[in-house]
Amino acid sequence: MKKKWLITALVALVAVLVLAAPATALEGNCGTISFTLAPNQGPGGTQVTASGSGVMPDFPFGIYWESISGDLLVSGTSTTGGDYSAVFNIPADAATGAHDVVFFGTQDNEQPAACTRVFTVTAATAGGGVQPDAYTQSRTNMPETGAFLLPAGLLAAAGAGLLLARRRR
Repeated sequence: MKKKWLITALVALVAVLVLAAPATALEGNCGTISFTLAPNQGPGGTQVTASGSGVMPDFPFGIYWESISGDLLVSGTSTTGGDYSAVFNIPADAATGAHDVVFFGTQDNEQPAACTRVFTVTAATAGGGVQPDAYTQSRTNMPETGAFLLPAGLLAAAGAGLLLARRRR
């Protein structure tokens, strides 16, 4: 009986590691994708254009506020040339300071990628406060990427373990 539980635990551990591996690979990985925000700062409600290239042609993408588990700002489909462009508004109630804007899509080599840029929310000014410059910055960490996969992986592993234990009876 102890041997069955040990095998079940090992299967569950392997399943969790396999399911978590893609999430780890996505952290800060822009791969072949370029991702630019214009402007990269302004008050809440600012209209922003996100654009870039290096994505799978004719594939869907999403742009999220703070993380890929955050609010979806806009979604779209890339062009046949692997370029993309989308217009969205920064949340009107966004707190002043730096915030991540995350592009999630598929690279032209068919690998998923999440790429992060910073949008700095400034205090509203009488002149609008929007700066018309484009900004590209490299980020290497996305702490929330894949965090939602852990409970799903644990449930899948537990289910697989129970099925194995029932079959061996």
